Amino acid sequence: MPRDHALTERYLEKIGRVLGPVYDSEFTRIFTTGSYAPRPMFLSAEEVQQLTRDLDVLRGALYRLPHLLFDGDIAAFARANGMEKAQIRAIERSSAAVPSTLTGMGRADLYTDESGFRLMEFNMGSTIGWDSGDICRGILADPEFSRFAAEEGLQYVDTATEQVRTIRHETGLAPDARPVIALAEWPSNFPEMGAYLSALVNLWREHGLEAYQCHIGQLERRDGRLWLEDRPIDIVYRQFMIEDLLDDNADALLEPLLGALEDGEVHMFTSLESELYGSKASLAMLSDRTHRHLFSDEELDVIDRLLPWTSSVTSGRVILEDGTEGSLMDHAVAHQQELILKPALLHGGQGVVPGWSSKVTPEEWRRLLLEAMDGPYVLQKRIHAIPELFPDPDGGVRPWIVTWGVIMMASGYGGLMNRCAPADGDIEVLNLFLGALIGSGFHVGPSPRT
Repeated sequence: MPRDHALTERYLEKIGRVLGPVYDSEFTRIFTTGSYAPRPMFLSAEEVQQLTRDLDVLRGALYRLPHLLFDGDIAAFARANGMEKAQIRAIERSSAAVPSTLTGMGRADLYTDESGFRLMEFNMGSTIGWDSGDICRGILADPEFSRFAAEEGLQYVDTATEQVRTIRHETGLAPDARPVIALAEWPSNFPEMGAYLSALVNLWREHGLEAYQCHIGQLERRDGRLWLEDRPIDIVYRQFMIEDLLDDNADALLEPLLGALEDGEVHMFTSLESELYGSKASLAMLSDRTHRHLFSDEELDVIDRLLPWTSSVTSGRVILEDGTEGSLMDHAVAHQQELILKPALLHGGQGVVPGWSSKVTPEEWRRLLLEAMDGPYVLQKRIHAIPELFPDPDGGVRPWIVTWGVIMMASGYGGLMNRCAPADGDIEVLNLFLGALIGSGFHVGPSPRT
């Protein structure tokens, strides 16, 4: 379904100025560093419905991969995703302790091209959370926009509310329960993330959760419970990522948590296994044409519409985008301008190399491909994103590229966390650390929750 720009056009006609939140919270200021997109983004009711349905179907297909391809062997699935031994051990232990490990929490990062929304990656689990609703509330405090929103019937989803509902639902908590939650980061990341974690636990406390930030090394196991200092912990909210488990002392750091999980002394949200489904290598498994017979017609329809051709970087022969079999290396060299190289397991744009970058010569591209060969990397077909028009401070408009971050929660659509930058700028991967700006957005019609 091609992108619907009618609402954006009316916004530019009626308001047409740079517009960010009138106020923001401590949490959002820390997350965004106070730099916001020049306007909110908009989705039609039909786009919300289609995206929610498509992403739900795609997530279901991802969750079936271990059974479709590996006879349910989660360790084999992890190895195929490029996991190291320490990571696989931790995944196996935590998955055995908590058999129902699948989560409704995720964030799909998409561009839009001439055909509509196209998926770059689908992050799964607890490390995606943020409060997009706070930006929306701040924008609605602008009187002119508030009138526009009322005229257009615009709504937004309060992501923090849906995040807390998802935690309660997936850990089996009653709506009025007040659990003690440890928001646990990895020790090496904790100093840098401290302000963010502090703001997040303050936000959760407003939603009825008794939360405390910590790093995983501060958790202790004694007297049949997992403890953070003198507080017995009911839920560990996993802020650390799977790549953190490559540290030499990872086994010792994880032992109190994994032992407590195995003995039913604590819940963890979300499982380590969830990161397998958010791996780009898992998207390559969906895209692999030799697997098409394993998926339903509905799943194939969504895969074909949403997912660009994606392949693991392998020295073997592969089925190419046109359906022919050939050498991946030869194809990648011949089509450098139309491919992007990505690590399968890293986050935040780390290690991503667009083949079309002016900084990447053919010689450098070949060298990078050889280094990635048969390792945890994928090649993905380039998405030619259609720019969105944004207001300029001088009163004109300027085309910007937008990464649509569509958040999914247990109840469905959970809001937007978008990243954007001018189309004529030099940011080739829309990453906050490279200067992209954060934005949220509104949709037409009642909240998907009502």
